[in-house]
Amino acid sequence: MSDNEIAKQSQGLPSINVHAEHEGVAIGYTDSVNTTLNVVLVDGKKSPLSKDYYALLMAYDPFEKDYVLVSKDRVLTEYIQNDVKAKFSDLTPEEITAIKEIPAVISCEADGNESQQAVFAFIKDIRIQENGIKVYFQKYFSFPYSVLRTYQQELALHLFEYTRTHWTIKNVDLIEILQDAGVFPGRYSERWPII
Repeated sequence: MSDNEIAKQSQGLPSINVHAEHEGVAIGYTDSVNTTLNVVLVDGKKSPLSKDYYALLMAYDPFEKDYVLVSKDRVLTEYIQNDVKAKFSDLTPEEITAIKEIPAVISCEADGNESQQAVFAFIKDIRIQENGIKVYFQKYFSFPYSVLRTYQQELALHLFEYTRTHWTIKNVDLIEILQDAGVFPGRYSERWPII
């Protein structure tokens, strides 16, 4: 049977969702396949990657330890939409749980170094202290810092964010942008090969 004959027969057929936890899925014919990317979080819980939000943690030198201490007045207070701030900024146990499921970008403040890297990560713990908020993170892979500059508008980044230590959450699909940039599985770009 030719592809055209298969396509004609499949028109008007209902769609199906197939979930395969441990086995592969063979699909005889389809017009399109939508996949869900899952990640195993640092606590061992499997979760679909959030396409609604991403966290941005910009710091002076975030890679010396597995956490960054951020001044309370710079935690979810700057460069954040009011509705996103209302959803996450109280740091209740429920909000912290939700934040841990959001992909994150961890980066040094801009230093003019062309080889500077940013990191795709997840926040693994948040500790509120007298001297600020410690944001612990688990790094997954690095990518060129230049991606943040090239995709500034798509990532909802403001010019002064690159030189200011702060932690914020953006209502943006980080995964799609990193796929467009060729630094996340899915779409690939010759422009920035994965390191």
